[in-house]
Amino acid sequence: MAQILIIDDEILLGRSLSRALSQKSHEASAVGTAEEGLSLLDKLLPDIVLLDMQLPGLSGLEALKKIRETDPNILVIIVTAYGTIASAVEAMKLGAIDFLRKPLDTDEVAIAIERALAHARLARTVSFYQKREAERLAEEEFLGESSRAREVRAFIKKLSELVMVKVSELPPVLVLGETGTGKDLVARLLHFKSAFSAAPFIEVNCPTLPRGLEEGELFGYEKGAFTDARQSKRGLAEVAEGGTLFLNEIGDLSSESQAKLLRLIEQKKLRHVGGLRDLSIDVRIIAATNRDLGQAVKTGQFRQDLFFRLNHVTLTLPPLRERKKDILLLAEHFLQKAANKRPGGPGFKKLSEPSKKMLQDYAWPGNVRELRQLLERALLFSSGGEIEPADLRLQAGKPPLVAVGPNTAVKVEFGPDGIDIVEVEKQLIVRALEESEGNVSEAARKLKLSREALRYRVQKFGL
Repeated sequence: MAQILIIDDEILLGRSLSRALSQKSHEASAVGTAEEGLSLLDKLLPDIVLLDMQLPGLSGLEALKKIRETDPNILVIIVTAYGTIASAVEAMKLGAIDFLRKPLDTDEVAIAIERALAHARLARTVSFYQKREAERLAEEEFLGESSRAREVRAFIKKLSELVMVKVSELPPVLVLGETGTGKDLVARLLHFKSAFSAAPFIEVNCPTLPRGLEEGELFGYEKGAFTDARQSKRGLAEVAEGGTLFLNEIGDLSSESQAKLLRLIEQKKLRHVGGLRDLSIDVRIIAATNRDLGQAVKTGQFRQDLFFRLNHVTLTLPPLRERKKDILLLAEHFLQKAANKRPGGPGFKKLSEPSKKMLQDYAWPGNVRELRQLLERALLFSSGGEIEPADLRLQAGKPPLVAVGPNTAVKVEFGPDGIDIVEVEKQLIVRALEESEGNVSEAARKLKLSREALRYRVQKFGL
């Protein structure tokens, strides 16, 4: 049920609509002038206003401006018999959610009202989750007391304090770093600590975009643009309107998508696949990669002009092995979070002194992500009062050496505590991705796996 205010100088029409809407369980009132309607806003607290464009005295557009100033949450549906599409577009720019043309059909009006209410419910849901994410990230930081961690926090703070009229006026940001260093966390912090935190944050994992359909997914497409395009679709860049588009592992974007992304950054415009007109888009770009984009430019795998545009504001995240001072602080943080997620579970456990030394001696090829996953597993399976080295299932010091000779003979140096074959597989995948500079196809070739099989393992290990 909604509280509806009808402002229309055709009094009989207004009363007829009011009765029809009341029969559909809404509460409706009708007045003949904008001045009367505006005077009732505080009393009726309407959810929706049906507002005629042509009114005696104050016009519909002027009334719309005042309604938006009074309460921007009121949904306004414009009604007109005389207005052109241009005037309807002007009303939409001022905040109207929909427009209807006279003569009105009561069923059409009822449908428009339900559509507006559904939009409002969706907006409230999105706002709730965005607010919850912002509150969660307010407690989450790029943790650490090392100088490198402090530098990252200072970078985030400085960028978050930039004040712009439009989000697209903020500079694009390129976040570099090895797998698991926290690039996605930094992107979220940059968005949710900015003045545009209430707007959408859309994350795109570029390697998972379907080949051949990548442009359509990112920039949208028109009906009939390709075989399966049975209807038009908005791209992820449009969905992020007013907020942030985060392109994770941007080095995997196709050259065609790179060209469109460059145009979006420079001209704030995009065109649907199969489309004939440009769309203006207000969106901020944050990109991340574990690849050397400078080298990718030299080999022709990445556009030089896009690299220069993205490289204007760059943050390189340090690997965990260069943040020794932060390892135990992060370990305690992850143990506490894991314990809080399991009410009635094992509860918070401290690390024994030998376990602390083991964590600090380890090379951490998977960085912070590997540390978090290892501690969540250790907390789950440990049986004592403290987490001991055996619970970590971690090879301290130099990791085991695995080598494959030309005759496919495998040489393994086990070390005193044996070897964790799952960890070996994980390290091999990390190493192959590093050697291939994040190129999944090349890494799969090195490991003699199909691309799909490697993707499965990457997801399994959370790399």
